Amino acid sequence: MDDNHKHIMSIQRISTLILIFFGSSVLLAPSAQAATFRTNVSQSKDPQADIWLQSITQKDKQGKDQTFSNFSFVTRVNILQNDKHTTLNTGAASTDRGDKASEPKGLKVAENPDAEGIAAYLGNNNLNNIIDTEDQGAFKMNLWFDTTISQDSSGLDNLFFWERGMNSDLDIQAIGENGNLLGNILKLTRKVDQQDAGYKIDTTEIGGAQNVGSWGVSLKQLGLNDEQAIKGIKGIQVSAKTTYNGPDFKVIARSVPEPSTTAALAVVAMSALKVLNKKRLAKV
Repeated sequence: MDDNHKHIMSIQRISTLILIFFGSSVLLAPSAQAATFRTNVSQSKDPQADIWLQSITQKDKQGKDQTFSNFSFVTRVNILQNDKHTTLNTGAASTDRGDKASEPKGLKVAENPDAEGIAAYLGNNNLNNIIDTEDQGAFKMNLWFDTTISQDSSGLDNLFFWERGMNSDLDIQAIGENGNLLGNILKLTRKVDQQDAGYKIDTTEIGGAQNVGSWGVSLKQLGLNDEQAIKGIKGIQVSAKTTYNGPDFKVIARSVPEPSTTAALAVVAMSALKVLNKKRLAKV
């Protein structure tokens, strides 16, 4: 084996060690277990008006409060099933807003919304733009985010849900890069997991203000393995059965900047090459 091949193999070994170290720094971090977080909003006195999510505060893996506002929003929806609205209190997922809240993209609330309407009402940080489900309605749809949602080493959750009334359940499952379902279905339940979000909303579908509950979910809770969690997901499938009491919900994800692993490896590899070349020249 000549010196050049030895140099290349040395650089490859260095790069491999760096990848192992990088992966371990994420994998060894415990995933967030609790669903508790604080919802920081623009106002909470008027339940019929716009309530803009400004930031979220949650404890990291070291138990310290971290406040962040790097959010990712739903931009596209595929409706797989949605019971049709026919008469009063029938049907499944419809769009809804506070009586005085703004209409996203100028779209009015609809009992039988299309995919564009659902994406508009979910795709912003106005917590008084929601999806309303009738008590015995069933639906299933795929929601796609504007960025890849990936696990990092912070211990913070990845997905954040709000549910008006605190009286319903919701099923969720991760969607991978190729549109394939990943992990397992996670049932978010009203009795065990849900926390009080600290504000109320009064929307066009109801006659008075109701408390809002919240759920926080990490990718590991969705049954993803370490490799899948680091690579991230493109969306989630959300669904409700007729026994779930009609979840009225909003979902927003935490956006994690992708680490420039390739660039870092290139710099280290070049540095290693220079060192090896200097050693080789010194022997000449």
